[in-house]
Amino acid sequence: MRIGDKSHPRGVSVGYKSARKSRGLHPSGLEEVLIHRPEDLDSIDPESQAARIGHTVGARKRTEIVEKAREQKIRILNPQGVVSIEFEESEETSV
Repeated sequence: MRIGDKSHPRGVSVGYKSARKSRGLHPSGLEEVLIHRPEDLDSIDPESQAARIGHTVGARKRTEIVEKAREQKIRILNPQGVVSIEFEESEETSV
């Protein structure tokens, strides 16, 4: 690999680095902020930051976070699981 033989993958070099302004940002261009509680949303700037819900957050608290984020117009990067919970609740009320 050090010699650069075709049978090996390319090694990392200087050209692989991204631009300094976009380094560490989400592909949407927003800075990611890790959220564990609904109160954590108060410190987020919706113009330049987006929320990512921690993986240890349960379904009930996740729905609270998503509802509060919708009110404050904050983008959530990983809202999965919330749609299925809302769908299950709508099925129970229709029966």
